[in-house]
Amino acid sequence: MDSSRRVEPHAIVVSCSGQGHINPCMLLSRSLAAMGFHVSFICFSSYSGQLQQMNRSLLPDPADLAGRVSGRICVHVLDDGLEHRDLDKPFLSNSTMKESLLTFINGKQEMDVGRPTCIVSEPFAPWTLEVAQRAGIPRVEFHSSNALAYLVMTNLVHLYSEGIYPEKGSPTKWTAENPVMLDHIPGFPPFRSEIMPAELRFNDASHPLVKLITEIESCSKHSERVLIHSFIDIEPTAFKALELQGVKAYDVGPLPDPGKKTSSSKAECISWLDSQGDHSVIYIAFGSISTLSVEEMQELALGLEGSGCPFMWVIRKDNQKEKDLSQILPEGFLERTKGRGMIISWAPQVEVLSHRAVGGFLSHCGWNSTLESLQAGVPMLCCPRIAEQRLNCYYVCEQWNAGVEMMRTDIGGLEKKYVETGIKALLYGEEGLQARDNAQRIMELAKKSHKEGGHAVANLQRFYDDMRALCSMSHSP
Repeated sequence: MDSSRRVEPHAIVVSCSGQGHINPCMLLSRSLAAMGFHVSFICFSSYSGQLQQMNRSLLPDPADLAGRVSGRICVHVLDDGLEHRDLDKPFLSNSTMKESLLTFINGKQEMDVGRPTCIVSEPFAPWTLEVAQRAGIPRVEFHSSNALAYLVMTNLVHLYSEGIYPEKGSPTKWTAENPVMLDHIPGFPPFRSEIMPAELRFNDASHPLVKLITEIESCSKHSERVLIHSFIDIEPTAFKALELQGVKAYDVGPLPDPGKKTSSSKAECISWLDSQGDHSVIYIAFGSISTLSVEEMQELALGLEGSGCPFMWVIRKDNQKEKDLSQILPEGFLERTKGRGMIISWAPQVEVLSHRAVGGFLSHCGWNSTLESLQAGVPMLCCPRIAEQRLNCYYVCEQWNAGVEMMRTDIGGLEKKYVETGIKALLYGEEGLQARDNAQRIMELAKKSHKEGGHAVANLQRFYDDMRALCSMSHSP
């Protein structure tokens, strides 16, 4: 490498499988590249096909950010020795992944971008700590959810050691008859255990997910820092609690989305929204993984019909079970709602949520979707399903009052009357109006985070400066 050239840090960004992980990791990569990092974006062969599903607007554009991103991000697919990756095993790891990544790092030493300065890894890939230690570089965690979820993960072992978990009772019961209050996290107020993932509440420490999070907690102690895809203005208590525990946590969210307009072939849904009144449409989407049963889809459809409001509903092709929609939805539903509703298999979600016609978002409460809704100032009708989604719902509905939680059946299912009353409450009720005001307030806070002087900008700059100093030391004679 030419010693006269300015030495820039080189980050290896390792994403887990799933669009909910790949997309925010690419958003982070773009922000790092804009700061001056060279970025090697890593995914593995068993889920490399998911790159094709990535929002095209996330990929580097030569004209974007005055050329600061173009040429600074390279995507690499490494072998993991697996034919495919099951959706129910998104965090699977093996020795091949470790060796492939280590070989890649060692092979980059003589490249123009230089030897990697650090590994930026999601917590759900704790195996990257060993690779970083063997390579002699720091591991930085990027948590693509919120600070509360990270706080919960890094304080989980206590719940098992004290006998609080596993809980007694039925894991299929949506609302606990005698809610357990968790007060084990120093600096964070007590909260109901029922908003925790059922896989953690009702399984013992030998369960694969519990073992994974136990490993995450152990490895987190050795990370150089953790970058969290949230912002302190909406989570001051959680960030303070992390600080009390000695965790070097930095808020870097919400990471800016390039937000390119869709191509003409994808714009039919936007044209449809153009014909609707302001704040009149309920938008429905359940992310890239959550699926609804046929019974739930029928109840949701009947609730939408009963609400009388315009709707845009995303039903992924894999949720249609290779059937025509007319075979899945209630008989006559498509005809009765023709013109009032639009059903599509994919939507440019950021663009849809930013449209003046969208008045509410019926969502599974995945963190990416939650951030996108709040960034657009759109209140949510919360219908959490899996993982940390009930924690996110707790934030949206109970802490920020930026949404309404949909009532559920005893086992957490959907029912026509709950869908209908939830939509009406969000779009037309006093609670919904207050939720809109609060969502708009959070939208303004989110904008400030990435303006000059904002927390996210300052924390990304600090990360760049620290890694550049480390890089310069490693290149000094």
